[in-house]
Amino acid sequence: MKIYAASFNPRAADIAANAENIIRLLKTASAQADLLLLPEAALTGCPLYDLFDDKRLMKQNLDALKEIARHTKDIACVLGYLDYEAKEPATAAAFIYKGKITKIFDSDSVELKGQTLQICLGDIAQYKSAPDADAVLNLYALPYRRGETPARMDAFKKAAKKFGAPLLSLNLLGGGDGLVFDGRCAALNRKGGFTFIGGQFADQAFVWDSEEKAPEIPFKYDETEELLEALSFSIHDQVVKCGMDKVVLGLSGGLDSAVVAVLAARALGGESVWAVGMPFRYTSELSKQLAEALAKNLKINHERIPIGPAFEAVKAGVLHISSHPKDLTEQNLQARLRANVLMTLSSELDAMVLSCGNKSEAAVGYCTLYGDTCGGLMPLGDVYKSDLYKLAQHINKEREIIPQGIIDRAPTAELATGQTDQDTLPPYPVLDKIIRAYWEEQLPAAEIAKKYKIAKHTVADVVARIDGTDFKRRQCPPITQTSRFALTERLRPIAKKITHLW
Repeated sequence: MKIYAASFNPRAADIAANAENIIRLLKTASAQADLLLLPEAALTGCPLYDLFDDKRLMKQNLDALKEIARHTKDIACVLGYLDYEAKEPATAAAFIYKGKITKIFDSDSVELKGQTLQICLGDIAQYKSAPDADAVLNLYALPYRRGETPARMDAFKKAAKKFGAPLLSLNLLGGGDGLVFDGRCAALNRKGGFTFIGGQFADQAFVWDSEEKAPEIPFKYDETEELLEALSFSIHDQVVKCGMDKVVLGLSGGLDSAVVAVLAARALGGESVWAVGMPFRYTSELSKQLAEALAKNLKINHERIPIGPAFEAVKAGVLHISSHPKDLTEQNLQARLRANVLMTLSSELDAMVLSCGNKSEAAVGYCTLYGDTCGGLMPLGDVYKSDLYKLAQHINKEREIIPQGIIDRAPTAELATGQTDQDTLPPYPVLDKIIRAYWEEQLPAAEIAKKYKIAKHTVADVVARIDGTDFKRRQCPPITQTSRFALTERLRPIAKKITHLW
């Protein structure tokens, strides 16, 4: 049996357009295959959040499924959609042929042209093999998580052996609101050997013959390249699915904004990226030169808009309240004025602002609310600063794209004379260890100090910063989630007091 597997990138809740694309695929596939396989949530898109319970969306989705069924006279179709199970909304799979719809909420077997197909929705590892299945089809919607792909591929190998039948698996493709789905398709023989491994984060189609004895191929994996592709793809889909085609970002001459600029250029093309330097009296000539060199390497739009006049105007306006503003007040004002410039360009260019903050900074609140946290997406919000250096070296693997001077220089926000990040924070390798232990492993502060041999006062300061800045993280833009421990995944009270025992 020939099966046309298509990575499918639906827009969340856009039922009419998704259905139209599915019908178009049915027509394409009918000339090449017996069945069209689409992933879980193909009709509705993902994530839906509270729209999952929306009765209007449910009706649109069920009506669209019936319309799709009208186009299955010459080809069968398996796809993911929403339906009611025990009167509650549930993700489901539909097997459709000659207008008839068979609903599947977990795993079930169907007959098609004399063959038995076992259809499995979601995690393949939870299911048992159906008797006499000629092939197994697995449709799922699993978000990307850094470093977890090898385990997923191993699970497919084990499943194919367990089922004793050829296996075709297909993940949802797409990004939105920080989630990323890689759209990977993989085919295995009954012995658990891969006969096809599709790419990630791109539209693709593959015709699989379940009875053909294809040669086995190895699975190759590059975790850093996969991360780079996931981050870039998340920018592309968030921008495009929000109806835009351009981005604007602050280009400071530092590492974070450099990496975001690279990702944006990969995602949308250099002509669609507007990088803006917004110098002030503390901005060094080196920062300006490095930012300009990066912009030339990427062939992106580069502008300089000084914030000095605006700074002096705002400062003069509050002199009757405070004749000597605090240092922190002036630093925050710089960041917020830069945000104003970016948001002004966003409105003028119809472009999405990308926030260039990383996980290390966001975790401890080393950022300015309504300043460098503003934007429609924070691509690096789940990437630690220490990991950004590895990412930058990978980007420069074949040629220097990010000037080495950006990678080598000490991290600085340049909000004061001679300022560096380490004036306020521990070195990033130390900081990231503490954040990981506290946020991800949920270790007590005293245990963190003991386990990593870090001074108690350093751990206490970092933990206090994490506990005291939930109000900032709550108002951050969507963060591209690359781990199970994204800062937006835990909702903690803002008005609170956490006691740590030493």
